[in-house]
Amino acid sequence: MPRPPDIGGETIPIQWSQESDADLMERLRRGEARALELLIQRWSGRLSSFLYRLTGDAGAVEDLLQETFLRVYAARDSWQHGGNFSAWVHTIARRLSMDRARTRRRKPLHQASDRAGGPGATTTLLGKIPDDAPTPFAALSRLELLVKLDEALRGVPEIYREAVVLCDLQHLSYDEAGEVLGVPAKTVSSRLARGREHLREALKAYRSGAIG
Repeated sequence: MPRPPDIGGETIPIQWSQESDADLMERLRRGEARALELLIQRWSGRLSSFLYRLTGDAGAVEDLLQETFLRVYAARDSWQHGGNFSAWVHTIARRLSMDRARTRRRKPLHQASDRAGGPGATTTLLGKIPDDAPTPFAALSRLELLVKLDEALRGVPEIYREAVVLCDLQHLSYDEAGEVLGVPAKTVSSRLARGREHLREALKAYRSGAIG
């Protein structure tokens, strides 16, 4: 895989900050490597959260994140202007996490209590969910629940967990999530409903004291 050129030594033109991700990818395709730096700045936080919630392993996130952007750079010439960058980059990150899972074949997940601090600024399940979001998390605001929420998410079957992470946490539309998962939007909706139900049951058990 080609390595991206060294970046960071030059100032990114201020007007680029107003450009869309698709426009930045077009600049990258034309050889303007600083566009990659701005994409990294924009997307590292969200993708770190996404990768952590897929893998449950904070120690793996940095490597997966770097590999994701290496793949973005490597695929720059095949980028089709006007494409959905969010769905595209989430697809790359998901495939990398799946490849890692296949090769490692069940390394035990880190428990939330073992983490001194997760990747980026968002290390808990409620990190980016608005207080009024119509999800199972909406009424939960106490800080002591956050670790339990992460644990509950890891207990959701993967096929449903991916829909919850993409839609409720990454804020992708059903169509975008469907593009990432390779399924119709209607299937995403169904999986999301099942995932939310799994979470409600897990959180109900926690509130009743059935889990510790």
